[in-house]
Amino acid sequence: MAELQIKEVQDFLAEELQTLKKNFSTEREKDVVGFDAKVKDAMDKLTADMQSKHADIQKEMDKALADITEKSAPKVERKNFGWSLHETLKSNHAEMVKNVKSGKGMELTMKDFNYSDFTGYEPFVTDFRDPILLPYESFHYRNVLPGGTMSGEFVKYPKETATTGGANTWAYGSGQGGANVAKPEIEPKFTTYQADAEWIAGLIKGVPVSMIEDLAWMTSFLQNKGRAELLKKEDTFIQGLLLDAANSENYNGSKTVSIEILIDAALRQLKNNLHTPTGIVLSNQDYVNILLGKASGSGEYDFPGVVTVNPLTGQLNVVGIPVFSNSYLSQGTGIVGDWNQAQLLTRQAPRIRFFDQNSDDAEKNVILVRVEERVALPVFYDNAFIKVTLAS
Repeated sequence: MAELQIKEVQDFLAEELQTLKKNFSTEREKDVVGFDAKVKDAMDKLTADMQSKHADIQKEMDKALADITEKSAPKVERKNFGWSLHETLKSNHAEMVKNVKSGKGMELTMKDFNYSDFTGYEPFVTDFRDPILLPYESFHYRNVLPGGTMSGEFVKYPKETATTGGANTWAYGSGQGGANVAKPEIEPKFTTYQADAEWIAGLIKGVPVSMIEDLAWMTSFLQNKGRAELLKKEDTFIQGLLLDAANSENYNGSKTVSIEILIDAALRQLKNNLHTPTGIVLSNQDYVNILLGKASGSGEYDFPGVVTVNPLTGQLNVVGIPVFSNSYLSQGTGIVGDWNQAQLLTRQAPRIRFFDQNSDDAEKNVILVRVEERVALPVFYDNAFIKVTLAS
C-alpha cells in the first residue's frame, strides 16, 4: 500500500474539522487545546480506518493465495468404504434386478477403496468383559471357630492345670475310735494363659489415581482383593497355631485306614480327653480319597454306613461330624477337633484404607492401599485338637 501524502492528510482533516486548509492556523489560535484535541481524534480515526482497510486487503490476498495453492495441488480421490459400496451397487444394478426377478443370488466384487480408512477401528468394536481374577480358597477357619472381640493388646485367662485330691465318700464317725474326720479336699491349681493380638496386614502400592476415578469397579476390586489376601493369611496363621505341638496332640491310636483313623481320633482319643468332636478339616486330596474309597476285593465304591455324603452339596460327614477341606493343608495331614475350645478374637476388624501421602505418591499421582486386622486365637485346651496323619 502506498504511503499517504501530506495533501491527502490535509484534505481529510479539513473535512473532519469542517474548515479550510488555509484557516488551520487561525482556528487553532482561537482554541489551542480544543483544536489539538479535534486533530488528535481525527488522526486516530484515520489510523483505524487505514488499519481496517489493510486487514481487508490482507484477507483477500490470503484467500487468493489459498485458491492458487488448492488449484495447483494434485487432486487425490479418496475411495472410502461408502464410495466403494455405492459404486459397486451402481455398476451392478441392472444385473442385480435381473437376478432378483429370477430368484437367483449373485456375488459382488467390491470396487477398489482405501483400506487405510479402517485403521484404528479396534477400540470401537472391542467387547470388554469383567476382569479375570485370581481365585481364592472358599473355606475359612473363622467359619468353624466361635468368634469374639477383645479391647486390649492381649487377653489373659486363669487356666486350671491340675486338681489335687477330689470328692469322695464320707461318713460320721469314720475315724479312729469313731471320731469324725475332715471331708475330702479338692485343690484346683491355676496358671495364667495369655493370647496376644497379632497384626495381619498388607500393602498394595503404586495404584494410579486415574484408575480409581475412571473405572468404577476398581475401588471395589481393591477392597475385595485386600480382604481376600487378608483371609488367606489369617487361615494359614490359624492353621499353624492349631498344628503347633503347644496347642494340639498327635493321634496316638493304631488304626491305619483313613476313615478308621478319623473315627478313632474323634470318638476315642478326643472323647477320652473329655472333649466333643465338632469338625474335621482335611486336604482336598484326602477328602476326595475318602469319597472315592473302594473295597479291596470287589473294587466297588463303599465306605462304612456311619459315613454319609450329601449328594447335592458334597458335604461329607463321618459319624455325624462334618468334614471340611481346603487347599492349605498338605495331603496326609488332618485336624480333628472340638472347635468350641478355641476362639477367634478380633481386636481390629479387617479394614481397607487409601493413602496418597506415602513417599512420593502425591508427586506421582498414585495411591497406597493398606489392608489390616488384629486378631488373637486363644486355644483353651492343648488336647482339644488332634493332628492326624492319613495314608496316601
